[in-house]
Amino acid sequence: MDGFKAYQYYMALKLHFSSEKFNVFETKGKVKCSREKFNLRNDHFIFERLSKKYKNDHDLIQFLVSNFIYRNPNVIYSGAEAEDNYLEWTRRKQSATKLFLDDCHTIISAHKPIKQIFYCTNNTIPYIIDMYLGKKINIESIRILDDYMHFIQEWKDNTILSLLNDDVLLIKKSKGFVKYDINKVTPIFNSLQEELGQI
Repeated sequence: MDGFKAYQYYMALKLHFSSEKFNVFETKGKVKCSREKFNLRNDHFIFERLSKKYKNDHDLIQFLVSNFIYRNPNVIYSGAEAEDNYLEWTRRKQSATKLFLDDCHTIISAHKPIKQIFYCTNNTIPYIIDMYLGKKINIESIRILDDYMHFIQEWKDNTILSLLNDDVLLIKKSKGFVKYDINKVTPIFNSLQEELGQI
């Protein structure tokens, strides 16, 4: 790992989280950038420092991903905030099942019909977005729920949701980065469906 490699990861992930078309999984992280241009950057020393701090690729990628997912696009310039995001990301990954369970309870306690929670009805914002923006549920839980229900695909033509395009894009782009134990999560999801079916 060196500064240039750290820069390549940063550019690939920045593009992934800010562009509808670029997908880091499909491109395997390849982006157009040269070592010569990297060396001309005034901030190249920051990437050198990152490459020394995160000696293996996985840790650096997780550090960058955590900051993009938690809305810190200036990750390389934000020191303590960037570290806090990385620690929070690591904590949430370690307790993914518990967080998902808690968020499912929050969703159930809203006492709203399943369509109103997850889908755009009468050109309104799905309630799950309100809960996410209000910090009542985590982005990771929305990502898990969508893996089962595929509601995000339904959001693309909603004009009201287009006002929240950055938020929706972030939720979409977190796919592939949110990891969980499907054997532990599936019974929780089934219970959620059952509860919501009775509302």
